[in-house]
Amino acid sequence: MAQAEADVAVARADKRPDWGFDVAYQRRAERYGDMVSAGVTISLPLFTGRRQDPMIAASAATAAAALANQEDMRRALLADLEAGLADHDMHHEQWVRARDTLLPLARNRAELETASYAAGRAGLLDVIEAQTMVADIELQLLDREADVARDAARLVLTFGGNNQ
Repeated sequence: MAQAEADVAVARADKRPDWGFDVAYQRRAERYGDMVSAGVTISLPLFTGRRQDPMIAASAATAAAALANQEDMRRALLADLEAGLADHDMHHEQWVRARDTLLPLARNRAELETASYAAGRAGLLDVIEAQTMVADIELQLLDREADVARDAARLVLTFGGNNQ
């Protein structure tokens, strides 16, 4: 972006006359003698409508394109950040719900099935099924916790952390 702005400034500077001064001293062979010379140069920007103005317009267009590209990248990063945060929130809510609701209910059911089996009202398969459900929910809980950690790591690595 700064490069494009510098190019526009250079193109605008080419529209103004440029002055230059030269002074030289030469020590030559004795038969010719020493020589001193001075010169002035002036560049006159003639025909600016065909030379400098198109260059200024091209540099300005390049600067505008760079600014638009920068804004497009900023918006894309912001959209990616918002999507990543939404995924992280969703996975976190699923993990909390599984931890606080599903797992206690499955453990409670397993305890009830075990008590019913001890009382002779339930079969061994019912107890095994309830214990299997507890194990499955614990595995789901670990998967959901891994999703939350993966989302958090991706967000921190991609967008940086809060270092305040």
